Amino acid sequence: MKKLTVFLVLFISLLTFAQQDIVAVVNGRNVTMDEWNREANVQKLLLDIQNSNQTFYKVLTTSTEGAILIEKYKLEVLDQLIRKVLFIQFAEKLGVAPDDKTVKEDVDNEIKKMLTELKMTEQQLDEYLVQLGMGKLEDYRQKLYFQRKYSLSLANAYTYYLKNLAVTDEEIKAYYEKNKDKYTVPAQYDLLVFKTNNKSTADTLRLDVVKGLSNDEILKKYNLSPVVNGYVNINDTSKIPQSLWILITSAVKGTTLPVQQVGNEYYVVKVRDIKVGGTRTLSEVSEEIKNTLIASKQEEASKKLLEDFEKFRKDSKIEIRYKSPIVK
Repeated sequence: MKKLTVFLVLFISLLTFAQQDIVAVVNGRNVTMDEWNREANVQKLLLDIQNSNQTFYKVLTTSTEGAILIEKYKLEVLDQLIRKVLFIQFAEKLGVAPDDKTVKEDVDNEIKKMLTELKMTEQQLDEYLVQLGMGKLEDYRQKLYFQRKYSLSLANAYTYYLKNLAVTDEEIKAYYEKNKDKYTVPAQYDLLVFKTNNKSTADTLRLDVVKGLSNDEILKKYNLSPVVNGYVNINDTSKIPQSLWILITSAVKGTTLPVQQVGNEYYVVKVRDIKVGGTRTLSEVSEEIKNTLIASKQEEASKKLLEDFEKFRKDSKIEIRYKSPIVK
């Protein structure tokens, strides 16, 4: 009896609003029950659930909890619909809302494309959409129209906020001067470094490094792999002790240093190559800086757009006329 009562109350409420038609008023613009139903599209949602999960469909359509869940979904859709209406109005206030003719042409072209791809007449498409639970063709056309108007309003508003996005040479130069460290490359050393705790092994190993034995040959002979085999930034102590850097930075390219003891370990170090560090010039990094500044301005513009829209929303007059009989 309780289940029947809930569904009866919900049904009567929907019938009442079908007659009154208007479920909300946004800055004087009526939001109708038809618009709300097109956005929520509960019929298609239930049809999809019925085809994929009969048990869940039964719970949704025969229980109080299911009715409440569907109602909560519809109320959430109504809230989203109102926000979309508000954004279209916001775009109108900015003077960038799409004109109705453009939107209508886009929708007509989309429908024509569907008819061509599906090889259907409008009557056949109308029946096909009803079978899919998407309403009649005119309902689908109206939904496409609103979606297109909203998406173009979003795009146009974003473009409007990006209109002063140009980056000047002065801005690029100022950013460069402030962030020179970012474009400074330290000197790099191409090193071959072995480490062992045996002095005799280290001495013999150094001679083989000088002779040019390969790493594979050294591995086979000493069972040792290099602890460093490649370029390392100057004074990087994560792999090489600081005391060794004094000798490395004083060596010329191609030098194999004398065996060096650090604590209880012995190091064999060959300096194979040296890349001199320095700061990249403004001309070298200007395009990179420009892209960085543009990305920053885009982020600021997006943030400003959202802030201005929120202010517009808060200042708007929104009247929700629909009162849910089962969700408080």
